[in-house]
Amino acid sequence: MTLRELIRTRRTPAPTTQYVDRHVVGTPEELATLMALATDRGLLVFASAPVQVPGDPTRFRRYLRLRTN
Repeated sequence: MTLRELIRTRRTPAPTTQYVDRHVVGTPEELATLMALATDRGLLVFASAPVQVPGDPTRFRRYLRLRTN
């Protein structure tokens, strides 16, 4: 490796992890399935506590942060 290639390699930053933030709404069973899939694939970074959707006692909302790469 030449000195020029070495300098260029050091100046180029390492790729950073990209994230996607999502609010998902569903029944507890649907949310559990989604969480299990995201966890199994290693995509889940953060999940908020479930919050009941106003006016519909059977549906809940969660905030998810997922890894994109």
